[in-house]
Amino acid sequence: MILRRATEADIPHIGQLFYDTITQINSADYSPAQVEAWRGGWQNTAGWQEKVAAQYFLVAEVPTGLTGFASLCPNGYLDFLFVSARHQGQGVARQLLHALLHHATGLGLPSVHTDASRTARPFFAHHGFMVERAQEPVIRGVEVPNFRMVKPLAVLHSDTLL
Repeated sequence: MILRRATEADIPHIGQLFYDTITQINSADYSPAQVEAWRGGWQNTAGWQEKVAAQYFLVAEVPTGLTGFASLCPNGYLDFLFVSARHQGQGVARQLLHALLHHATGLGLPSVHTDASRTARPFFAHHGFMVERAQEPVIRGVEVPNFRMVKPLAVLHSDTLL
């Protein structure tokens, strides 16, 4: 598996993976109405183009296609971390997360924060994120609960280097 920056050519595959993961994985933790509301923007090509252009947006790829994607905004907001249903439990999310955290540390960010789904909360907690608060955002008229989670980052100071 390789990690690389997403390109515009990846957008249809990113949208499909987003849709499939919410439908097949997140549906265990959310109602059918919540799943429908959440996955509703999967074909918003302009929205995906904007995200890929503005964020540090990575895809995980194997010869047969994308296995996951993740993105980080310049302010330290981890916007996306999705892994295909066929590749759950294979370390894809861990590799994507580590790449984003490495990038954030390189930018000198003091922390990374995300809005973790019920499904993703244990994963983020395992990787040192702490719940700051429970949230109930409304997506397409439906409450889709999640958790604001934060991970402090070690800041490297030039005076500590030998």
